[in-house]
Formats: sequence, C-alpha cells, structure tokens
Amino acid sequence: MIGILGGGLSAVSLQHFLFPKSQILEKDNALGGLCRSFKKDGFSYDLGGHILFSKDKAVLGLIKRILGNNIHAQRRNNKIFYKGRFVKYPFENGLGILDKEDVYDCLMGVLRNNYPKPKDFFSWMYYNFGDGITEKYLLPYNNKIWKFALDKMSLDWVGRLPRPPIDDIVKSALGIETEGYLHQLNFFYPRHGGIQSLISAFAGGKQDCICGFNIKKISRRRKEWLVSDGKNIRPYNKIVITFAVAEALRMMENVPLRVMQAAKDLRYNCLRVVLIGIKNRSLLDKSAIYIPDKDILAHRVCFMGYFSQNNVPLGNSSLVAEVTAKPGSGLAKVSNSLLIEKIVKNLSCIGIIDKKDIVTTDIKNLPYGYVIHDRDRQKNMKIIRSFFDSLGIKLLGRFAEFEYINMDQVVARSRSLASKMNLRKL
Repeated sequence: MIGILGGGLSAVSLQHFLFPKSQILEKDNALGGLCRSFKKDGFSYDLGGHILFSKDKAVLGLIKRILGNNIHAQRRNNKIFYKGRFVKYPFENGLGILDKEDVYDCLMGVLRNNYPKPKDFFSWMYYNFGDGITEKYLLPYNNKIWKFALDKMSLDWVGRLPRPPIDDIVKSALGIETEGYLHQLNFFYPRHGGIQSLISAFAGGKQDCICGFNIKKISRRRKEWLVSDGKNIRPYNKIVITFAVAEALRMMENVPLRVMQAAKDLRYNCLRVVLIGIKNRSLLDKSAIYIPDKDILAHRVCFMGYFSQNNVPLGNSSLVAEVTAKPGSGLAKVSNSLLIEKIVKNLSCIGIIDKKDIVTTDIKNLPYGYVIHDRDRQKNMKIIRSFFDSLGIKLLGRFAEFEYINMDQVVARSRSLASKMNLRKL
C-alpha cells in the first residue's frame, strides 16, 4: 500500500489517479488543505481566492469532468484600488482611467524602456513594464504580498506573469478597451460547496483516508515505512509527502545536517484570511480587488458571492480579505479579533464596505500560504530532493515541492506521478 501523507488537492487527486491501493493521512478533521471551504452564519468562504482556470486545456477539461454538473463559468471582473479609483486589472490594461500625469508616466516608461536583461524579480518588472507601471503598482503590490527583498527573488517562477503587448498598453492609455492575462479572463467555480467541492469530487466518497491523524514520526523498518501519530502506527510500502517538506524532515531520524539546513533556509509567508459578510448585495459586482496601498493590510479581497451566489444567503454578499505575514512576525502574531478590527477599519476607509452593514466575520490562519522563490530555493530544493530520492520518497504539491504552483498544475503533477507509479509492480 502507498501512504499519501497530507490531505490537500495533491493528495486526493493523486489517489484518484492511482491504481495501487493507497491511504491518505490528514491531520485536520477534513480533507482539503489550502482548498478548504468553511461556513459561518450561512456564509460559505474559501481560504483565499480560488478559481479554476488553466492554459492546459486537457487539465482544465479533466477538472470540469470531475466536477460534473457542479460547475459554472464566470468572467473575471478584477479591479486594482489605486488613488481612490477602481482600475481595471491587470493594471496595464486600465491606464485610461488614471490621471493624465500617471498615464504619461506609464506609457513613456514602456516606450522608453531600455532596462538591461533582468537577473532577479526586481529588475524583471522594470525590464518588462518600464518604470511607470512598475513604481506605481507592481513594486508596492509585490513588496506588500512577498514582504521579502524583490531583488533577492529569482526568475524561476515569473512565467506565470505574462508580458503585455506594447500595442495593448498604448491602446489602454488612450482609453481603448483591452484585456490582459487572457488565460484567466474566463474561469470556472463550483456552483455549490465552495472550492472544497473539487476535493470532494476527486475523492468521490470512495477514498481511503484517515483524518485527525497528526503525524509525529516517519521511520523505516526493513522494507516498510512506518508513520506514527504517537499512538497508532500505519505501515506502507511506499510514501508520498504532500505537506510542508520542512515539517516532514523534522519527523524523520538521521537526516543529514546539510538537508536540515537547506529546509531551514526555505522562505515562505503565512496567510491570514478574514471573512466579512454584509446584509446587502453591494459586493456582488466584482470578482476581486488588488490593493497596493501599504497602509491597507490586505493585499487582495475576493468576493465569494461573485464566484457563486450560493456562497451567500439571499440578499447578502461577502468578501474574504487576504493578509500575508512573515512567520513569527508581529503581523503573524496579532490576535484574531484585532486583525479583523483592523481589516474592517481599512476596508471601510476606502469605501469597499460600510461597517454598519456587517452581519458576521470570521478568520482562518494558514501557517503556509505563499512560497517565496528566493535565489537559493532551487539549490536548497535540489539538496532536499536528492535526500528524498535516495529514500524512494516522492514529494508532491506546493509546499512539499516548494514551488508556487496553481491548482491546475497540482492536478497535472498528480496525474503525472500516478502514471509513473502505476507502471511499477507495488
């Protein structure tokens, strides 16, 4: 039997594709990981803005088939809150609404751009967008979300950020309608049950899983892997780790110091997600708002009722505000009640909500939210992967592989790994 450690999307999709018998061990009381959905006072919300899209049509088609009738299409209506205005997303496609001086700076920054070939994320923004767009939006937004020196971030993840055609930027500056990031312009989302419906659909009610199994130790005995929660031991012929790789290493014995140091040097941000439910339908006209303003804690708010009106009670609407924090920082430690209070105050000040309309709030805290692709990530993961390869253990998923990947890529990698494991006589 194959043991799949962790119960998020990577785990349930892997099990869905696997032929050999497998079992999932999940520490929480339900499967889902980052793809969990929760309910509060009739409001359903996800752990952030999860939507279904992909450049890979085969993978997207697979996801749609898995969800069956529980899926519907939506068209993106994202905005960027900049100088008191809701600018079309992505920023370079909404220039026409800006003040003339800002439009000039952004347009000329692109047309006069002679920045050298980039070596890091900081210089990549200038190289691709010029100084106007970069300094007005990209720099403040990315400083806010990553909370890490952008000139120390690598380029191995920027393929997810397409470079806009100059023609589109010129048209945008003149007020001519253009669209960017076309692969996510039209997206899909479950009609019922939030994004966790995707987890349930992959599991199909037939999964072999044990929830509430908080792994404490992973050890080897002859030809078996033994996974223990301190009370019970589960034996497996092979294991696949789908939760945070650094945590998995701390559960193992005789790990070389260089491997432990490589894991310690991995950089990431935790994520705090605040739900705000209100007693009117005013939050149903947008999909998300991106907020580069450093004085507003949330970097993005997503509107759950726009994704599916079944996420909100009739006549109501809601949002989830996302806040990244460095692990162990003051922002990571501030109390739930105080963070909710600050988010409510922030969003009221910029006119997204009115405090008197709030009927419920809630908060969820994720110790792992965003992988940071710093310059040493690839080197550190090469050391870590080599160690796990020597043991015959596979890594799968965002924080096991330690790579900033979306849900479609998770599913694609799960299918790929399953196809390789299915060819072996286990």
